[in-house]
Amino acid sequence: MGFDKPTRSGGDFPDLKAETQNGPRLLACRVLDFLPSEEGDYPDPNNPGAKSKVYPVRCDIMIIDGPHAGWIYRNWTARYAFTNALRGASGTDPTPSTHPGAELAIRAERSTKKGVATSTVWGNEPSDPELDLIETEFERFGGWDGPGIARDKVPAMAGATAGASSPAAPAPAAPAGQATGSAPRRPFGRRA
Repeated sequence: MGFDKPTRSGGDFPDLKAETQNGPRLLACRVLDFLPSEEGDYPDPNNPGAKSKVYPVRCDIMIIDGPHAGWIYRNWTARYAFTNALRGASGTDPTPSTHPGAELAIRAERSTKKGVATSTVWGNEPSDPELDLIETEFERFGGWDGPGIARDKVPAMAGATAGASSPAAPAPAAPAGQATGSAPRRPFGRRA
């Protein structure tokens, strides 16, 4: 039995801080699982002396625009502010309104709120034209089971061999109980 190369390239996880350094980035996301809550790094403003709770989400992400457009990151564990969009709930609400298998179109951008670190990346609702772009590009890149970007479009990386930075063939079938994307395709976040 042969091994498949990983679909993502360029690192172990998407660096959303770097991706959003020069402006918002459009993402297609698929929720895989909600992980148990963890103690965060920051103080809980409602409970002096305690750390805030973090509600991690395991997901797949495809970057839709920018220099890494078409890159797919599988099984990424998101933490902190960005998970609010993946969970469909605030950072203080432990109950998500989304579900494993949910596909979400997200506009990732840095915080501009007063009193919030400007390196904080939030997941926000895209505009209608941005949603159309996410849907179009997602299909053009082949969806979750597609190859992502064409091999000749992968940017050169320092110290990487040609094969190491190239997207590969689709991953094998997901384990039982994991979202597979086999349901009929529906538009991301389109409201009736």
